[in-house]
Amino acid sequence: MANCWVRRLPYQTRYRSTNPVTRTNQLTALEPMQHREPTPDSEGRAIILVVERDPHIRELESYFLNEAGFAVDFAADGIAALERARQLKPDIIITEVLVPKLDGLALCRAVKNDPQLRHIVMLVFSILAVQSRASEAGADAFLMKPLAEKRLVDTVRQLLLLRRPSTTEGARA
Repeated sequence: MANCWVRRLPYQTRYRSTNPVTRTNQLTALEPMQHREPTPDSEGRAIILVVERDPHIRELESYFLNEAGFAVDFAADGIAALERARQLKPDIIITEVLVPKLDGLALCRAVKNDPQLRHIVMLVFSILAVQSRASEAGADAFLMKPLAEKRLVDTVRQLLLLRRPSTTEGARA
């Protein structure tokens, strides 16, 4: 007999607004912002682009990463992610392997082969055991699902720390 553990999120997110957030508004706020102009985060937070097809996983990732102090944007498929990455220039792209139109590994290859995007850190986060394939595709790190808040946030922080020296070296060259 298998055990199943459920982690319940707070009903309301921690918005700094005087207006109460309804469940409908909360879900709308977690959807990708399609018409936002690509600008660096005004608060100096690292920008993370998450490519995930499952809306429940997107909601959890958004909650965990926002609570950790990161700016988060989303794409539901690989083609949209590539376009969004060109506009947004995120610090990290977190992608699932099984996303529509352009799978996560092909997205990794496309990002790492694009001179304007190759500096972006790629984190493959999947239920499939494809660590070696992810590495061959150019991924900087791999995490196996299920989603665990501490593991996800700690990995993102470590990748950002490792990335900082290499971007300053690349800027000098």
